[in-house]
Formats: sequence, C-alpha cells, structure tokens
Amino acid sequence: MITLIIGTNNSGKSELAESLAVEAGTGRRYYLATMQVFDETGRLRVEKHRKQREGKGFLTIEKERNVREATLFMEEPEKATVLLECVSNLVGNELHGDPKWSEADGTEDRLAEVFAESVARDIRELAEKVCHLIIVTNEYERDDPGYDRQTIRYVDWLGRVNEKLREFSDSVYDLRKGK
Repeated sequence: MITLIIGTNNSGKSELAESLAVEAGTGRRYYLATMQVFDETGRLRVEKHRKQREGKGFLTIEKERNVREATLFMEEPEKATVLLECVSNLVGNELHGDPKWSEADGTEDRLAEVFAESVARDIRELAEKVCHLIIVTNEYERDDPGYDRQTIRYVDWLGRVNEKLREFSDSVYDLRKGK
C-alpha cells in the first residue's frame, strides 16, 4: 500500500502521515528522515518533528539520498510501515548531491524527466520492499516571480517527481490550499 500526502508548508501533512502510520498497525513503524540539517532553523524543525512523534513507536532512519537502501536498516521490512518525510528534501539532496544533476542545465525537459523518473523509481523500489509506505511531499507555486533560476528548476523538478508519485500511489491526500 502506497499513500501520498501532498501539501503546502504547515498544511498538516506530517500530523496526517503519522496518524495514518499509527493506524496502519502493521509490523514495525519507521520514520525515514531525509532532511539535511545545515543550521539552527533546521535543527529546531527536526526537534519539533521528533517531539511530535514521541510515544508513537517510530524507529528513525536518516537517509538523505538513495532511500531504497533504507530497508538495509530495518527488521522485517516486508511487514513494516514506513513514513518517508519529505520528498521535497530528498529532491533537493539528490539534485545538489550528484554532479550529473547539479551541474546540468536544468532547462532541458528531457533531463528533468530523467531526474523525476530516477527519484520516483528509488521510492517505488522502497515501496515494493515494505508493507505500507506513506510519502510526504510539498508542492510550491511554479510561477512565483521571486524565484531565481535554481529555485525555478527545483520547484519544477519536484513537481515532476510528485506527478510520478501520484501515478503509482494507491491513495492521495491533497492538502494544498485551494486544490
């Protein structure tokens, strides 16, 4: 079972994902964290999410890239419920962590599609190894005039990954305002 939760910042994505994971009742419950912490703001966000998960039985795995490999750190992954948070961090990590993406000209549509397919395939491979995967992702307005070239590329590529995830998810919760 694959559940996708898509929303804007502070739309309740994390709370819903945790609730669904607890309700799933299958095997061990893993929280697959993808955020790289660079500053105090990031550290505080991680701490907020840890407190939010307290007492809910989550085992945390930190995997900033290549999430399909997370099952190497799980007992009986085929019985597990995994909450993957968050695809927006994962996309940024993959985009900036591999020169084939970070040094490429992001205006090329074909390259963006190859990237989206690569990230989605990694997540799909994880989903095939676990009982229930709950995916949390953000979506941003693609036409914000304040975005620089790199941000436009990131927002576009994240949107493409989200579209691929929608295609193979069993259920989708759309928490975007006005959607």
